[in-house]
Amino acid sequence: MASKMSLISRLLRRMEVTRDTDAPVDIYVNKDTRPLPSSRRPYGPWHFVGLWMVTGSFNVGGWTTGSSLISLGLNVWQAMLAIIIAHTFVGLLCVAGGHPGAKWHIGFPIWMKQNWGIWGYLFPMAIRVFLSFVWTATNTWYGSQCLKVLLKCIWPSFLSLDNSLASGAMKVYDMVSFVLYFLLCLPLMWFSPENYKKPFMFASITVATTVFVLLIWSMVRAGGGGSFIHDPSTIAGVEPAKGSALGWAFVSAITANIGGIATHMWSQSDYTRYARRPGDQVLAQLVMVPLGTIVVACIGIVCTSCATTLYPTEESLLWNPYDFLDAVRRNEDNRGARAGVAFASIAFMLSQFGMVVASNCVVAGIDLAALLPRWFTVRRGGYFTIAFVFVLQPWSLLNSATNFLTVVGSFNIFLGPLMGIMFVDYFLIRRTTMKLSDMYASTPASLYWYTKGWNWRAGVAWVTGVWFLMPGLAQRAMALGEIWAGWTRLYQLAWFLGCVVSGAAYLGLDWVWPMPGKTEVDDEDYFGTFEERADVVDGSVPDSEGDEVAREKEATLQRVEEKGSAV
Repeated sequence: MASKMSLISRLLRRMEVTRDTDAPVDIYVNKDTRPLPSSRRPYGPWHFVGLWMVTGSFNVGGWTTGSSLISLGLNVWQAMLAIIIAHTFVGLLCVAGGHPGAKWHIGFPIWMKQNWGIWGYLFPMAIRVFLSFVWTATNTWYGSQCLKVLLKCIWPSFLSLDNSLASGAMKVYDMVSFVLYFLLCLPLMWFSPENYKKPFMFASITVATTVFVLLIWSMVRAGGGGSFIHDPSTIAGVEPAKGSALGWAFVSAITANIGGIATHMWSQSDYTRYARRPGDQVLAQLVMVPLGTIVVACIGIVCTSCATTLYPTEESLLWNPYDFLDAVRRNEDNRGARAGVAFASIAFMLSQFGMVVASNCVVAGIDLAALLPRWFTVRRGGYFTIAFVFVLQPWSLLNSATNFLTVVGSFNIFLGPLMGIMFVDYFLIRRTTMKLSDMYASTPASLYWYTKGWNWRAGVAWVTGVWFLMPGLAQRAMALGEIWAGWTRLYQLAWFLGCVVSGAAYLGLDWVWPMPGKTEVDDEDYFGTFEERADVVDGSVPDSEGDEVAREKEATLQRVEEKGSAV
C-alpha cells in the first residue's frame, strides 16, 4: 500500500506545472495564470476583428439566430430588429467585460477574486467551467455535422451507415463524423492562444466569403428572397404574435439573444488580456459584434427562405447551414454542386474549430489553470474539457428551437446577476483599479480576503437578483405554453432584471458595509507586466497613446510619494 501511494505521489509530482517564482506571491503561479508580459500580448485591433467574426457571428450558431426568434411568433423584420437592438447592446457589454483584461492583462478567473473573494471566486468559476463544457460539446456537434456533409460529397457510400443510435437521436454516420471532428480538434489545441491570431484571420475571411457566396447563389436560383420572407407563418407553422403578445415576444427575443452570447461576453478578459494596448479591443467589438451577427443572421434567414422555394418537398425548414448544404447536395445532384457544398462545408468546419478550440476549450483551460495552477495549463485544461463532449451527448441538447431558448434563458437567470455585480464592483466602486499582488494572495492580509476568503456582499446580491426569476424558469421547464401570472413576464426580462437588481444590491451593501482599500493599486510592477513595453521600437520613447496602464501606474507612484511626504 505504501509503495502504491509512493508511486502515485511520484506521478503527481511529475505532472506538476512549472511554477513561476519571480513574483513575490504566496500561491502557486504558472505562466498562464499570471498577468501577461508584453511578449505574450500580440493581438492588435484587426486580430480582434478576426476573433469576433469566427467566435461571435460567422459560424453555425450565428447563422441560426433567426430561427429561435421566429419560433416566438415574430416575422422576419421584427426578428431582425430584435437582433440589431440586442447585439448593439452586447457590443457595449463586451467592451466593458474586456476592459480588465486589456488594462491589467489578467484572465477572467483572477478578476472574479476581486468581487467574490480569494475563495469565493470558486462559485462563479464553477458556473463558467460548466458552461464551457456544455458549449464545447454543442459546437463540436455542429462542426461534426459540417464534416458529415463534406464526407457525403466525397464518398456517397458514407450514407449507407444509417443505422440508428441513441434511441434514434442520431445515425452511425453522425457518430463517425463526431469522432473524426473531435480528433481533428485535438492538434489545434496544442498551440497557445497568442498563436491563434493568423488562423482567426484566415478562418474569418474564408467563412465570410462562403456566407456571401451562398446568399448570392440562393437568391439567383430562387429569383429573389423566397416566400418565407413575406409570410413566415404559413411555412414555419408558427402563429404570428399580436398585440401585447407581440411586445412580450419581442422582449423575449432580445433577452434570448443576449442569453445566447452571455457566456462569451461574461469572460471577455480571457482574450483581451492578449491585447497589445487597452484600446485595441474596443473598435473591433463595438463594430463586429453587432454588425457580424446582424449580417449573418439576415443571410441565414434569406437562405432558409430561398430553400423553401427551391426545395418545397423538404420536410422541415433548413435553418442549420449544414442542413441547407445537404439539401443542395441532394437536390442539385451534380458535380459542380457537390464541389461547392464541399468547400462551403470546409469553411464552416474552420469556423467551428474557432468556436470549439478558441472560444470554448481555451477559455475553459484558462479557468482550470486558475483553479488548479499546480496541475493545469491552458493546454491541459483544454484537453480536459473536450474529453467531456461524449459525456454531455450534444445530439440530445438541441432538439428544437424552443428547447434551445429554454437552455439559453436559464443562463440569463444566473449570468445577468453575476455580470451586474462585476460591472458595479469594477467600474463604479473601484474605478477600474486593481491591486494585482493581492489577487494572488491566500492570507487575510489580502484586500480581497473579505470574510474568510468570501465576499458575502456578492453572494447576497446574487441571490437577490436570482430568486424572483426562478418561478419563470420552472414554468418554462414544466408548462412551456402557459403564462404564470407575473413570473413568466419577469423571466422574459431575466438578464436585464438580474443584472440591475444584483448590481444595485451590491452597491447598496458596499455603501452600508464598505469594502477596504477599494481603489488601492500596487506601488511596484511585481509581475513585470507593464515594464516591457510592446510599443518600444529601437529604444525610442514609447508611444503612450491609449496606454491607460502607464498612466495608472504613474498616478499610483505619485500617490505613494505624496503619502510618504505626508508622513
